[in-house]
Amino acid sequence: MEQINEILSGNLLVIVAVLLVLLIFLLTMLVNLNSKLRKLQWKYDYFTKSTTMDLDEVLTQTLTDLRAAEANITALEKSRDELRLRLKNCVQNLRVLRYNAFDNTGSDLSYSIALTDEENNGVVISSIYGREENRCYAKPVTAGKSHYVLSKEEEEVLQQK
Repeated sequence: MEQINEILSGNLLVIVAVLLVLLIFLLTMLVNLNSKLRKLQWKYDYFTKSTTMDLDEVLTQTLTDLRAAEANITALEKSRDELRLRLKNCVQNLRVLRYNAFDNTGSDLSYSIALTDEENNGVVISSIYGREENRCYAKPVTAGKSHYVLSKEEEEVLQQK
């Protein structure tokens, strides 16, 4: 019996030391889990604040709203692309060049106006002012060129940026 008491007393110290280490480990785990639980509770409260819904309902509603927003974005992108195609052929460049067509008129009363789209298609309108008369010309333009002979002023107004 004495041998058993000696073995238990020697092992008792080891058993107490192991239990103490185990207790410290479990306390550390408890503190860590408590911290994580507080963070999770804060997130839960954040998502469910000002509502009577539970987290599942909040997430379902959020996903529904997200899908609706994605559909709206897709529709807006399609509309934007259609508008870009339509605007491609609209007048986007308006350039004016005033000049003196005749030396004896005394002022820059003649002008050329270029009205072109994104690809430099459109029209060049020119007005030649003289003392006795005024003449206007309109010449179609495709890719910055015309089938009609362009004056140097008309060429210059088409080259302006």
